[in-house]
Amino acid sequence: MAPLEPAPEPLVEPVAGGHVTLEGVTWRPFGRREPVLRDVSLTLPPGERVLLVGPSGSGKSTLLRAIAGLLETADAGELLGSVTVDGHAPGTRAGEVGLVLQEPGAGIVAATVGRDVAFGLENVGTPRADMPAAVTAALGAVGLAHPHDTPTSALSGGETQRLALAGALALHPSVLLLDEPTAMLDPGHAAQVRRSVAKVLASHPVTTVVVEHVLGPWVDLVERMLVLDGEGTLVADGPVGDVIREERERLLDMGIWVPGAPPPAPLTSSALASASLGAGPSPRRTQDVAATPMTVERTVRLLDGSTRTRTAAAVDIPLHPSPGSATALVGPSGSGKSTVLLALAGALEPATGSVTAGSDPVADLGTTALARRLGWVPQWSSSTILAGSVLDEVLVASRALGEETPERVALASRLLADLGLGHLQAADPRELSGGEQRRLAIASAVLHRPPLLLADEPTVGQDRHTWAAVVGLLAGYREAGGAVVVSTHDASLIERAHTVVTLEPPTQAPDPEPPRPVLAARAGPLALLLGAFAAIPAGIVPDHWRTSLVVFAVQAVLAVVALWAAPGSGPRPRGRLRRVTLRMLPGALGALSVGWSTWLLGGHDTTTAVTAALRVLVIVLPSAVLLPLVDPDRLGDHLAQRLRMPSRPVVALAAALQRVHTLGEVWSEIALARRVRGIGVDRRRPLALIRDLGTVTFGLLVRTLRMAADLAVAMDARGFASASRRTWFAPAPWRWADTLLVVGSLVPLVVAVLLTRA
Repeated sequence: MAPLEPAPEPLVEPVAGGHVTLEGVTWRPFGRREPVLRDVSLTLPPGERVLLVGPSGSGKSTLLRAIAGLLETADAGELLGSVTVDGHAPGTRAGEVGLVLQEPGAGIVAATVGRDVAFGLENVGTPRADMPAAVTAALGAVGLAHPHDTPTSALSGGETQRLALAGALALHPSVLLLDEPTAMLDPGHAAQVRRSVAKVLASHPVTTVVVEHVLGPWVDLVERMLVLDGEGTLVADGPVGDVIREERERLLDMGIWVPGAPPPAPLTSSALASASLGAGPSPRRTQDVAATPMTVERTVRLLDGSTRTRTAAAVDIPLHPSPGSATALVGPSGSGKSTVLLALAGALEPATGSVTAGSDPVADLGTTALARRLGWVPQWSSSTILAGSVLDEVLVASRALGEETPERVALASRLLADLGLGHLQAADPRELSGGEQRRLAIASAVLHRPPLLLADEPTVGQDRHTWAAVVGLLAGYREAGGAVVVSTHDASLIERAHTVVTLEPPTQAPDPEPPRPVLAARAGPLALLLGAFAAIPAGIVPDHWRTSLVVFAVQAVLAVVALWAAPGSGPRPRGRLRRVTLRMLPGALGALSVGWSTWLLGGHDTTTAVTAALRVLVIVLPSAVLLPLVDPDRLGDHLAQRLRMPSRPVVALAAALQRVHTLGEVWSEIALARRVRGIGVDRRRPLALIRDLGTVTFGLLVRTLRMAADLAVAMDARGFASASRRTWFAPAPWRWADTLLVVGSLVPLVVAVLLTRA
């Protein structure tokens, strides 16, 4: 590997590394019979650089959370032993321990790149004037040269991983914990991240623990190696070179990727080799999903309510995976590999070109037809968990397709055993490690044996043994007649592909001149909230439908002024009427429901019923116009700086609202996971669509609760829990537009009072 050069200048002023001590740490999550960590005791002197290794599921990520003091932040379980950093419990001093999570997308706490990186700096009280330079330096250190106002929702998986690392580097803790920081990156960006870490460590005595399955790229950067076995027990500890040399055979037996050792031979899957396949279709039939050369676009909603459409992926050759073939999509992070897989799965429709199954667009297939044609392994496997146990998760598609038989259940058990998950059949799949969840997703995608498997980074997070099991399963699947399309950075997996398609980051046209903001968008979040709340008394005061109708008409006129008046230069904003109409639909349904129930229960009094319905519309309209313009980050700024509200609830509220903006994407992920496994919405059957809404909504609730737990961990990992003096990245001014909006929002209330008294 190329030598790692130290940085000429540090990101921030040097601080001493932390002294970490663990004594008898044991952790058993509730729902698991056996501990994940067993009686771990060790000491990390200040500034020591440590590589933590072990087979998949050995408790490496759990140990990092223990050092960060975050084990009980979102997870429930039994914790024994003690952990200290510089003699006190970890997490009691803001910014002391920085943790980059295994799934960095779960760690996004703000709506824009700059605010996300600055979150930790705010928690440790960094002066506002110093933050922009620190944010820029951290982003540059990981090679993420995006403007500070770039929406975090617009980043690829690899870019999100680098953003998480930038957030940790900007905070510059005394203990830095990195959980597979390069797992989702291409070799070039992975090397850049390692150089970034090396620069920081060369300038600062930071105690660092890195979890990685592949040791080679990191051995020159660390001094010490810790080894956990499959039972979560510390079995080796010493200088990295000595441990690799003295424990080489043992490490290989444990599945560790020891430098210089060739990849293991793929394991033959006994499940796929079995002749007892149940009643389901075999992948030996013709694979008919194909794509012409295509481009795929993604639309990102900006904070001002406008949208920006960019080319997310471009494929200049046709894709027609044939039975028994393996196609590898390769390219740097952000080149659109995951996007192409989503297009092949029918989740995204190409802007140019097409993806078809026979003569039909894949996107138009019913859920059963789609499940019979393909299986899908997502980039983040936790996003598609649908069942309460590992065995039930594998059987989801088979049950949906009416193929659950005793033979199929036995086949599922053998498949789990092949992938090293046989002992976890009764476990909650949400409690598995990242590598275990990925293998579970693969098993869930192939058990019903569709002719096409789409797998996004299927070997990430795997040790040698589980890698051999996954690659052997993919090979056995192809030998049985299935076609496989993978996105990957794994060189050994690429070598086994019949076709390699190299993608490059799409060339983007220059961003069009942004539309000039409408009047309402020029107001701050407090004014927008006050304007929406002012509608409540305006809806309650009128005692007759005529008064309510006049108030509603006044509101409509004000809405036109607020959304259509856009003084200044630049193009006029578009799509405002359509967006407001869509937002008003739930309110209109609510008004009809209230009016109908009032008429039914109020002696069929039409006047009272119409008045009640109009009251609902009066209350709802300003919210539909104004609330979508509220920026969660700016709302937190204004609540804390202008209203002097306590920072902890304010920041928690802003972070939670920021996640609300992602619920549409989460809904789409859940819907796709259900569709490709045969239990999703069949858009050609309206009644089935309605019945399915409740199920998807429940799934969204479960996923949202998990997101909230992950968000709590991410926030506390950057000093939120222990922040005693917090600063703010952005100011919170009150402008003339705020006063104008508040005064205007009171006009309907004044009209209602005057007409009621007349």
